[in-house]
Amino acid sequence: MKYEKKRQLTQDKIIKSFVAIAKEKGVAAVTVSDIIKRADVNRSTFYRHYIDKFDLIEKVEDGVIDQIKKANEYFEYADVEHIDTAAGKFVYSFLTVIEENQPILSVLISEKGEIQFAIKLLRFFNGLIDETTEVFSNDMDLKQRKLFAAFNSSTALGIVVFWIHHFEDYDKDYVYDFLMHREY
Repeated sequence: MKYEKKRQLTQDKIIKSFVAIAKEKGVAAVTVSDIIKRADVNRSTFYRHYIDKFDLIEKVEDGVIDQIKKANEYFEYADVEHIDTAAGKFVYSFLTVIEENQPILSVLISEKGEIQFAIKLLRFFNGLIDETTEVFSNDMDLKQRKLFAAFNSSTALGIVVFWIHHFEDYDKDYVYDFLMHREY
């Protein structure tokens, strides 16, 4: 238990250092040397956790997506009668994941980041929405569901990008209220 806690603290320190440097220089310009110097860890410590910088980035990206997947568990057991309740719980949990990962996301999805993560996130949202729509919308054919999923996944990514870059102006409750109670 003690070892696992120390391991997690070291990983957190490495990730925070990566984010700080990427904010300054951009993701592409970050080196392992930069990271270990800022994190104050040995090169061997970095390589004990990650194969290289790209492995670090991929693990960070996958960690965010895994957290969103967990937030989506509300839909697994919801029936059509309770979809609004499940959707509300998912949206709030989803926004919590974004809030907790805002420093990382604000770098990865920015002009200093790389487009791969935005595409990965868009594909993930598309699959998530497509699966959910298939379960709860019997009146859409396959083509309509795919188009619906593409539209809504783009909207979800747009909201994420906007919020992470205007984080000081919009708190989670405001964004949630807007998403759940909009009439347009």
